[in-house]
Amino acid sequence: MLRPGLLALTALAVSAAGLAVPAMALEQAPDTDPSIVSADDGTTFAVDDWPAPPASPALLARPATAEAAAAYAPADAFRLHSRRGAARTVYLDFDGGQLLSTNAWLKNGLTTTLYPGWSLDSSAAFSDTERAVVIETWQRMAEDFAPFDVDVTTEEPAYGGLFRGSSDDPTYGTRVAFTSGSKVQDALCGGGCGGIAWIGTYDSITSGETRSPAWVFPSSLGNRAKNLAEAGSHETGHTLGLDHDGTSSNAYYSGTSLWGPLMGAPYTSGVSQWSRGDYNGANNHQDDLAVMRSNGIGLRPDEAGGTAATAVPLSSLGGGRGVISSATDTDWLTVTDCSGTVTVQAQPADVGANLDVGLQVRNAAGTLLASSAPDSYRGSTGVAGLSASVSLPLNGGPYHLVVSGTGSGKAWSAGGYDDYGSLGGYRVLVSGCTGNVYPSVGTPTPPPASHPTTTTRPGAPRRPAAASGARGGRRTIVAAWRPPAVSGGAPVTRYLVSAYRVGARGRVVARTATAKSLSAGTRKISLTLPRGRWVVRVRAANRMGWGPYSTASVRVVAR
Repeated sequence: MLRPGLLALTALAVSAAGLAVPAMALEQAPDTDPSIVSADDGTTFAVDDWPAPPASPALLARPATAEAAAAYAPADAFRLHSRRGAARTVYLDFDGGQLLSTNAWLKNGLTTTLYPGWSLDSSAAFSDTERAVVIETWQRMAEDFAPFDVDVTTEEPAYGGLFRGSSDDPTYGTRVAFTSGSKVQDALCGGGCGGIAWIGTYDSITSGETRSPAWVFPSSLGNRAKNLAEAGSHETGHTLGLDHDGTSSNAYYSGTSLWGPLMGAPYTSGVSQWSRGDYNGANNHQDDLAVMRSNGIGLRPDEAGGTAATAVPLSSLGGGRGVISSATDTDWLTVTDCSGTVTVQAQPADVGANLDVGLQVRNAAGTLLASSAPDSYRGSTGVAGLSASVSLPLNGGPYHLVVSGTGSGKAWSAGGYDDYGSLGGYRVLVSGCTGNVYPSVGTPTPPPASHPTTTTRPGAPRRPAAASGARGGRRTIVAAWRPPAVSGGAPVTRYLVSAYRVGARGRVVARTATAKSLSAGTRKISLTLPRGRWVVRVRAANRMGWGPYSTASVRVVAR
């Protein structure tokens, strides 16, 4: 079992012939996971020899890029956000870059700071085919992290957004680098491995991206979007403190054709979910969701209540879209002015769904009128039975549509799963009710620009004013701001102020933030800062979470 704070070189796919380990002194670590070894410098990592994902798509869902191409244009590939404005980030880096000279990978086998991006050919430009793989990989990983208040994105965040600079820093994340660089792969694991990541470092305090990125090597994963996404979420899980899901005889449990755990090897499983080791023969009963929450990411705010009294109108959900964020989360949605036979459909995400939907229809008093939770199964074209649908005669209203996550209905021994990891995005469609504007059954709507969100976060506050503090006292600057022009439909509840010290060429060389969020009534603050020139940015939050930062103020000298 892997321990937080240790290095895990996670071999998510290696050749059947075996894996050559880098030339360093290694000894078997005293651990329950046989892939864990210790280097002579005291670091601990995993190098695992197990079969690579199948090259044939026969056991996988539909062709790798068809789903993505149907929802997003190739031009969207590098500006995708699952939850724009979230303080936590998982950045999917497909175009390569350069590491800091202090990066820890340079002390564990890597010999160069430069790393290439991912490519299917010799061209540095991304073809439409490659962009479709990027899009689908993002879609699948966005679903894996949909329960959390985290932005899975293909657009690189601003400086400072991917590491936690201090205990007061609320904005940080991790980089997942997808690289075709064989030199990187050879240096870190002797070639053939599919992914490598430090463990439990997501919220570590550091001076930069020193324990980053988490690596994924697509060439060892068949360059298929599903495999890239499974590996990417697995490696991100390691940075959030997760261990491998295996059995007594295998460090990685590959699951069944229907279900597999993300911290195992679910390449041939139709549904992959976070797990707590409920499957038969599990050697790890770590509560994935709880561990990730304790290592840097929290659950997203709930868009709907769990009772008739706290139900929200279906029309308040953009496009009828919502998210189930825990096994106890039920979303109660209200419809009115119903007449005749009413049909309700609740569908999970089109690509990489983790949610197996349960649907109920209840009257105004909460009495159950109808329900649906079909048994899921693996068919020739993918997984069926994840959606739910009911039709029944209704008159007037209001009526409540209750959406939740369910298990498969089968025993674990028969390839089933429970509702622990049945989480993620859904979309509700209704025909036969006209009280508000509802997405109608049989009428497709355009995909969201980002992953489904239901209540809008506030916009960025206007550009703040900044001035040097009074002479003769502590070295300070004074920042003042006004509320954002766009509140998101809910009152602003708090603000956060960040200051950035700017160097000679305008580059940010240091940052700080208010120790805690400020009340909604606060519009001005004095910041005690080191000597230098500073700019200030402000962000606002409502009940749905933090919005984006404002543009930077003018530069001022702390005095």
